[in-house]
Amino acid sequence: MPQHQRDHEHHAERLDRRRSRLERRRSDTRDDILAAAREVLLERGAADLSLREIARRAGFSPGALYKYFDNKDDVIKALADKAMGALLVEFGKVAAELPPDERALELGMAYLEFARHNPEDVAVIALHESTVHALPLTDEHRMMGETVVGVFEEGVAAGVFTLSGDEDPDYMAYGAWAFVQGLAIFEQQQRPVVADRLRSKQRQLLRVYINGLKSDWSADAG
Repeated sequence: MPQHQRDHEHHAERLDRRRSRLERRRSDTRDDILAAAREVLLERGAADLSLREIARRAGFSPGALYKYFDNKDDVIKALADKAMGALLVEFGKVAAELPPDERALELGMAYLEFARHNPEDVAVIALHESTVHALPLTDEHRMMGETVVGVFEEGVAAGVFTLSGDEDPDYMAYGAWAFVQGLAIFEQQQRPVVADRLRSKQRQLLRVYINGLKSDWSADAG
């Protein structure tokens, strides 16, 4: 191999190594910022997430933070992506061979269990839905939609769930998501003794909702 070609390859290798180090450093820095954002989220709640406080906790000036995130919504989106990724792991533990109605039930219970141990993640997912919905969907967001809507699509295709009027599986999934999220938030707001009693009824309540989708559930029914 000619010397100039060897020199070129060595130079390319050095550039690749340098680029890899810079990418790792950038990734680590983003993770540090998100860890600080999570701390602020735990203390102040999602609505009061402050970029200035996040920068202070992470050891950055507020201006330096903008090298990694465009704005507060960008931080929320990144936190939500991480939260949805963790929730998708829990959803992945639900047996795929279950019938659609039973799988929908177990996905709901998996969400409630996740919310119980990760209330800040549920809060940031909800905040993401309400504040940055106009941004392009991330892979995590798409996968979440496919998982939740998919089980109802399968149920309709198998004749387990009944569509009413001009509704579709997306509408079923929307109702299920809102119902389960409501149960999770309601549990978090109660005293421990009350929360324990509510927790024992969540599976039964969720089954009532799912069973209702097996018949004519339109507003005009009856």
